[in-house]
Amino acid sequence: MAVPDPMPAGQHPLQPEEFTLVDQVVGALRATGATDATATIAAIERQMQSLGLFGELLGRYPSPLEEQHLGPLRRGLETLVENLVHTDQATFPFRAPTQALVGRAMNMAQINFLRMLWHVAGGLPDAAQAASLRETSARRLRAAVHTRLVEEVLVDVVTDAMVDAKLRAQAVRNLAQLWGNRLTWRVHTFFPILAATWEARQRVRVIGGSLAGNAEMFQLLTAGGEPEFVELLCDRDYGEVEVQAFREFLFGTSSEELDRLALRMASEGLSSIELDSRVESGGGVRDAGSILFEFFRARLMQCSARRIARLPGPRHTAEGYVMLAWLARQ
Repeated sequence: MAVPDPMPAGQHPLQPEEFTLVDQVVGALRATGATDATATIAAIERQMQSLGLFGELLGRYPSPLEEQHLGPLRRGLETLVENLVHTDQATFPFRAPTQALVGRAMNMAQINFLRMLWHVAGGLPDAAQAASLRETSARRLRAAVHTRLVEEVLVDVVTDAMVDAKLRAQAVRNLAQLWGNRLTWRVHTFFPILAATWEARQRVRVIGGSLAGNAEMFQLLTAGGEPEFVELLCDRDYGEVEVQAFREFLFGTSSEELDRLALRMASEGLSSIELDSRVESGGGVRDAGSILFEFFRARLMQCSARRIARLPGPRHTAEGYVMLAWLARQ
């Protein structure tokens, strides 16, 4: 299937492999001969046209990587850095460049489109074909979600006034690269250890045990998680909050809840406790991309609440602490 409306090369947010996926799903729908296949194909084509319009709109706004002039006023990357390092979570959306906001909406539209393909593929009558196309859809969906998550991690770093200003400035520069290259920017080339670790985390079955996380850590590494993720997490001034953030990542449970479980174990004389927090869809009605996003956002909101209320515990997710260490290396 070609891009529905002619536009400059590279302006559509879908990548070549995603166009191939659309071709395969549409071809499979046509082959079914089902009465509702035509309507489903039309819906797919409409959404592709809408994504193309997002790509065109994105190109209409100036890139944060380029210098802009308005009469005597001048702005560019360094003025953006100077502006955003003084923002907080409340004011950041108001000060972010328009291209960033359009790109963020486009990213969510792409996520929703790939989620639609995942659902459509799952309903194909050929079980083998359905499983293959659904897995491809899920893989592309997770890649789109990874982009959103890295953007969230960087924004979280930028908006924390307690983080060193030089690290926040470096985070803004990396955000500007993402915003200015939205159509081609991919996590697996920018920060591959996060993409690999998120993929591996979906295959970890939380055991609980003594709540030390040793079994979960072993699973994470053997499932394809990057050892550098752990190394970066521990590379900074190693402290209790980093440990707590990593335990939240491993167990999918807040530090506060883990502390309550530890107290319960102590009061009841238990040496271990069972948990079950596998981050996967299990082939059900919820796609893995949505579950991964919710898994991250739940932890991010808990960290934000601690910062706002000045409560003890991690101020950032495990991914945030890894990002801080990585920015310091830059």
